[in-house]
Amino acid sequence: MFPSHRPNVAFAGLTAAGKTTHARRLAADLGYDYVSATDVMLAILGIDTPSDGVWFERFDEIQAARRGDAADAELDRHLVALAATRQGTVFDTWALAWLSPSPMVRIWIESDLESRARKCLVSQERTRLSLRDCRELVRAKDHDTRDRFVRRHGFDLFTDRARYDLIVCNSHLIPAADRECADAGIAIFTPVVREAVTGVLQSRPHAELARIAARYPAEILRIGPRRLAAGAEQETAPDSESR
Repeated sequence: MFPSHRPNVAFAGLTAAGKTTHARRLAADLGYDYVSATDVMLAILGIDTPSDGVWFERFDEIQAARRGDAADAELDRHLVALAATRQGTVFDTWALAWLSPSPMVRIWIESDLESRARKCLVSQERTRLSLRDCRELVRAKDHDTRDRFVRRHGFDLFTDRARYDLIVCNSHLIPAADRECADAGIAIFTPVVREAVTGVLQSRPHAELARIAARYPAEILRIGPRRLAAGAEQETAPDSESR
């Protein structure tokens, strides 16, 4: 059974890792509310556009509007305040897991650069970027976001994983840049994420969490407050081609 207070959940991951897709799906499965950091940022900047794909389509415009730290600081304050006052909410963010002192389940989605470039290519609706263009855009956004958080908060999104209760990986699940592969990968990953998060939310015994991890050794890299591992943990920089 779930705890009566319905703990919040915070997703994190690099650009195009699948945060939005799986945060929305988990929120629907759990009957939770959903909050997107991108939606909040666009509102702060006064950019009236759907958030889906906006980082790929209007990256330069958003970066120009974010010049300086005021918008980012307002975003951080808003999300931290929401996390402190709400229950039963899935947050789709970059840094809330690090910034918020509030109790929540913190999830990192590990996804290598090539996988994320393929997701970028497939997810386009209003642009026609090539795979190479997607790769360079994802890389540029990764490094910009990393630099912002190192400078403003002192943690490295490429390597720091100490705050996470669950680290899952989907690098291997979208081997080709087409809609069929993307949908198949999402279909495989969704129940893994749901089962793992449910186990952590329900505070299941460590042995049971370890059994969940053992069922999905390629997808669950770490689970539980004691950092139970399904196998050897690999924390590589996002440009690495290896798991």
